[in-house]
Amino acid sequence: MEIRITDWRASRDIIRKIREEVFIKEQDVPPELEWDEFDSEAIHFLALEGRNPVGCARLMHNGKFGRMAVLREFRKQHWGSRLINAIEDFARNELKIRDIRGAAQAHAIPFYQKNDFNIEAGFFDDAGIAHLNVYKAPGAPETNYVFRPGRDKNIYPQNDLISLVGWVEMILAMRPRNALITCTDLTHPLWWNKAALHAVREFALDSHRRRVKILIPSERGGINRHPLLRLQQRLSSRISLRVTPEVQDDLLITGPWGLLQLTTETQGIATMGDASRVKRMEAYYKPLTETGQRPREARRLSI
Repeated sequence: MEIRITDWRASRDIIRKIREEVFIKEQDVPPELEWDEFDSEAIHFLALEGRNPVGCARLMHNGKFGRMAVLREFRKQHWGSRLINAIEDFARNELKIRDIRGAAQAHAIPFYQKNDFNIEAGFFDDAGIAHLNVYKAPGAPETNYVFRPGRDKNIYPQNDLISLVGWVEMILAMRPRNALITCTDLTHPLWWNKAALHAVREFALDSHRRRVKILIPSERGGINRHPLLRLQQRLSSRISLRVTPEVQDDLLITGPWGLLQLTTETQGIATMGDASRVKRMEAYYKPLTETGQRPREARRLSI
């Protein structure tokens, strides 16, 4: 296992192959957004398993890092942390810079928190993917509690769809105890969004102890075409769906600390530090997940 420090001229073809696989093919990043003039100026880091390249990242001389990618089959093997540690060491010992900064994909926020990064609130769109800015003084511990479950007591307005999607990706990647979706309107764009649906799927599959429960107020024609409900049918042992007219809100409840309330098609409010409100919401809706009816049309859905 090795992290090799290199440059664009020496390792261009290898780095391009990794980033094409992860960003362009897997995440649908347009090629014209992936490649830029900064590659030729950056310090590059190449992760090697024996002779096999498995990941990469880059660091600019001003301390901005990014383009960190690990091939799918080598994830959850600590390659991301090895790359970050190498970037920190180089920044501290060679560049002599005070801090490093980067734009992190929303679902990767728990990884950066594990590596003692601070998070700046405020999702933004980069190549169609929700991101947050992260920063750290190399070698220093985390110094704030932004987006730390249970510790961050702030209420965060979410003012566009990318922010709503980013919250869903981030909060489910933090692996809360459970997830309950209440949906008064199945036309809401959040639950048609590919990234949000992927986050629900990954959460449901992560552990046999975790469950996703969905409540809707009524059954309407065409329910079998809705992507959230099609996902439920494919993962019916992990995701349940019930119908009850007592559904009054559009929520994502992530017990014991998280809540996202949708207020319009592109807006909502979110928190991960109001355990008492989450508890009240769970107390109201949990019995409905047990007494609600299974949709008739969903029973006929053939996957």
